[in-house]
Amino acid sequence: MSPTAGNGSSKPQTLTGRIAAAFTGPTPAGSAEGQSPPPKILPPEERKAVMSSLDQMEAKWSLVALAVATVAGIAVPAYYLVANPLTKQDGKYVAVSPDAGLIGGVILVLCVIGFAALWKRKRTLVAFSLFLLGFAFTVFIGLAGFIFILLGGWLMLRAWRINKYGTTNSKVIASEAATRPRGRQRKETARSTSKAASTPGARKPPTASKRYTPKAPTRKKIPKETD
Repeated sequence: MSPTAGNGSSKPQTLTGRIAAAFTGPTPAGSAEGQSPPPKILPPEERKAVMSSLDQMEAKWSLVALAVATVAGIAVPAYYLVANPLTKQDGKYVAVSPDAGLIGGVILVLCVIGFAALWKRKRTLVAFSLFLLGFAFTVFIGLAGFIFILLGGWLMLRAWRINKYGTTNSKVIASEAATRPRGRQRKETARSTSKAASTPGARKPPTASKRYTPKAPTRKKIPKETD
């Protein structure tokens, strides 16, 4: 019997796979067979912890984005430094090397912060790093830098869904939202409740006080004096 017969078709993990697993976490049970665990609605007391962290899919996309940003943060400024040492501005040639090098350094610093936040599973810090990376890349690659901004917004959108609905699954959210009353229904329900509370018939009759108050003694009449 082969030594790998007990665990099916498992293969030894490569160095790249080990590094990715260190950031994204272990693969959940059932995903190897193409099955994903059924979505569940988290109770309110568990949502805050999930909101502040990242699941495996979010960590995977964040790792890919930070890796691309690191490579681009080195390659793109280096290209500008070599290919475009001077640029014409207002009829004069101005060196662009200091600006390209400075922005490239800022991008690498943001990537280091993003990797550290991803290691610690800090959703807000990862999204913040992606936002700043997107704005930094707009200097070099224009609108393509907004891809990082959209990814950061996607992370925050999923956190908002967890806070409101307890899940990020679109089908579960749609069914949950259909059962909840909408804006007008909420207002009408609140108005009917307030009217019912304000009507005299809905108020409870006053109950007798349990404190004992002794009766006041009767006063004796004083006879009038006669002349």
